[in-house]
Amino acid sequence: MPGRYSFFIQSLLLSSFLIWGTNSVIAQCVAPVNNFPYQQGFETNDGGWFSGGTGSDWAWGIPLKPVIQSAGSGSRCWIVGGLTGSSYTNGEASWLQSPCFDFTNLRFPYLSVKVFWEMERQFDGASFQYSIDDGATWITLGSANEAANCLNTNWFNFAPITYLSPLTNTRDGWSGNIQPASGSCRAGNGSNGWVTATHSMIQLAGEPLVIFRFIFGAGTICNDYDGFAVDDILIGEAPPNIADFTYSCTNGNNVTFTNTSALCPDSFNWSFGDIGSGTNNSSASENPSHTFSGPGVFTVSLIVSGPGNASSTISKDLTILGLTTSVIKEADCQTNTGGSASVTVTGGSGSYTYIWNTTPIQTSDIITNVPQGTYDVTVNQANACSATATVVIPFDNTCTGIYFPSAFTPNKDGRNDDFGVIGGVGAITSYKLSVYNRWGELVFQTSNPFQKWDGTYKGSIMGTGSLVWYAEVTLRGQSPERKKGTITIIR
Repeated sequence: MPGRYSFFIQSLLLSSFLIWGTNSVIAQCVAPVNNFPYQQGFETNDGGWFSGGTGSDWAWGIPLKPVIQSAGSGSRCWIVGGLTGSSYTNGEASWLQSPCFDFTNLRFPYLSVKVFWEMERQFDGASFQYSIDDGATWITLGSANEAANCLNTNWFNFAPITYLSPLTNTRDGWSGNIQPASGSCRAGNGSNGWVTATHSMIQLAGEPLVIFRFIFGAGTICNDYDGFAVDDILIGEAPPNIADFTYSCTNGNNVTFTNTSALCPDSFNWSFGDIGSGTNNSSASENPSHTFSGPGVFTVSLIVSGPGNASSTISKDLTILGLTTSVIKEADCQTNTGGSASVTVTGGSGSYTYIWNTTPIQTSDIITNVPQGTYDVTVNQANACSATATVVIPFDNTCTGIYFPSAFTPNKDGRNDDFGVIGGVGAITSYKLSVYNRWGELVFQTSNPFQKWDGTYKGSIMGTGSLVWYAEVTLRGQSPERKKGTITIIR
């Protein structure tokens, strides 16, 4: 395969059209394109793009080839190897060159183009270059091994492509086909259709004289392929970033932030609006966490930038709540009811929602009529991190003593109608009361200190008389006690 390595002859032929190509650039840059976005679909004409080079067989029109059977959109495009047939020139080293562009007012130049490749893999291929010195030197845009992102997509798929030399020493580009391998002809990696390739050109921002060209190189055998086609070129400002974020709160004042920005920024600048946190008030992480120094309303800002487009900023107000709980009233020592507590909120403003873990749930800043115990309250507000605090309601320890009356009058007049323990009933931790008649029969028994005997036995009201009672009682923090006595029913 000597033709694949005859670079010397190709280099001599190339020198003849480089001079002509440079002069043509100078001529066409009299009135460079400066209105953007520039969009060219090649439907009505060749768009001012022109071809040249060694063995150039670029053609503009309607493609009718075995594999490349249509344009990227519409009906017309530019294509190597002519509009019909299935081969391109042996030893070809050609180019398709753009009009001249003035990027003086472009901050983030960006290219989008549809391409279709069907050529011998590795040996034949196409690439894309730019020049900012009237075509005296050409620089390949991007590389085959660069990381893809939202701005750089489908850009080059092979390196090195042998016959891109002598047009360039950077032999990265598009190469491959969908045909089965045949003899020494390499197969695989064809586009198998039109592909939209995009690339940032931030290095060209502000340049007053920019020209582009697609280059195509081929050896002298294995050239029975459709070639390389170009359509739907867009040049302009890259789509800008759109900053955004979400957040989740833990422990009230610790917040985790999640970047949700579009398109694909690679630089992040967070400000949490929390001067009290000192050097921790900013972060360059994509998804940082921050512990706020105290309650208040904080303006959190995120600036996103890169990889080659305009930056974007977003700010959101976030409220951190501070909670202080206090006991208003202790639980009654006799009934273990009537306890109350309150919560005071700082850091926010306006209306709050309250949820206490009482039974049933209470939803105001004050809980009332609750027994002794530990209670949690969760407070929330729009655009705020919910906060939770705890309060402990104790017994009223001023009446921990208990006693049993010696008589009662079960006449349902609302006074002394039943018999049972009296006093600091809420301080009782274990309890058993048994009442016996004069024949030793058990007439009443309970393990609930709040349950009293109403003077009935087997559904009937007992008459006047005395009975014996026994009680086993344990008070909080004390040893168990056994008590006994008599109780007289008075009618």
